[in-house]
Amino acid sequence: MDNSKEKYYLIGEVSKICNIPIRTLHYYDNINLLQPKKVDNQSNYRYYSHEQLLAINTIKHFKKAGFSLKEIKLLLKRDDLEYNSKMLEQKCKEIEKNIAEQTILKNRLKLYINQDEKKHSSTVDIKLKQIPACYVAYSRYIGKCSDDEFYLRFTKLNNLVEKNNLHMSGTMMAIYYDDHKNFDYSSADIEVLVKVSVGKEIKGVVRKYGDFLAVVAYHYGSYKTMSETYQKMLEWIESNNYIYTGRATENYIIDVISTVSEHEYITELILPVKKRS
Repeated sequence: MDNSKEKYYLIGEVSKICNIPIRTLHYYDNINLLQPKKVDNQSNYRYYSHEQLLAINTIKHFKKAGFSLKEIKLLLKRDDLEYNSKMLEQKCKEIEKNIAEQTILKNRLKLYINQDEKKHSSTVDIKLKQIPACYVAYSRYIGKCSDDEFYLRFTKLNNLVEKNNLHMSGTMMAIYYDDHKNFDYSSADIEVLVKVSVGKEIKGVVRKYGDFLAVVAYHYGSYKTMSETYQKMLEWIESNNYIYTGRATENYIIDVISTVSEHEYITELILPVKKRS
C-alpha cells in the first residue's frame, strides 16, 4: 500500500465526521489514547488517517459500554486477545447485573404506581397463583425475629451473593418455617432469599424455589399490622376449600431500602396451599 496517497483529515474535519468535540480529540492526544497520524511542525496542524476514524468510533463504542479510557487504551492495542476477551466478558456481566438491578427498580416502581389506589382500601385482594420456579441465593438459621436481626440476615445474604459473583434479579424475601400458631420471636427458623440470574443449584448457596400453588395478597404499610392480612388470607383459604401447607413467604417489594416511611411499605405475602380432598 502506498502511504503517500493515503488521505488525511484535519482535526476540524474529524470532529464533524465523527461527531466528537475538538477538545476531546486534544485530550485523547494528551493522554496518548489517540494521537494524530502526523503533525505539521510549522503550522502545528494535526492530521488523522482513515484508520483513526475507525479507532474513534471504536473508542465511542467502548465508552458507551462503560469502559474507562484507561481500559480502552489497552483494548485498542489488540495485542492481547485473551485480555480483551476477559475484559469484554467481565463488562457483559456488569451490564447483565445493571439490567437486573434496573429491572427490579422498574418493577418496584410500576407495582407501587399500580397498587397506590389499593393501599387505602380496607379490602384485601386475595388471589390463587402458581408460583413459577426460579433459582435463589439463600441463608437459613434459627435466631431472633426482629428488625435488627433481619438487617443482619439480609446483609449476610448480600455478602453471600457478592462472594459468589451472583447477580440479584429480584427483591429480598423471607420464608418462615415455624408453625404460625406457635411462633417464637426469640428463636425463629427463618430463611432469607433472593432470586438470582443463574440457572443451576450451588450447594449451600443457590437452590430452587417456587413451582407450587399459593394464595397471594399484598400487604400495605407497617409490618405490625401484617397479621391482619394473614388472617384474611387464612380465612379465604378455609372458605374456598383449600389447605394451608405452611412455610409462608414474604416478598419485600417496597421496604426500608426504598422508603423511610413504613406506611409506604408493600409486601407480597405467599401462602402455599393445596386443594382439600
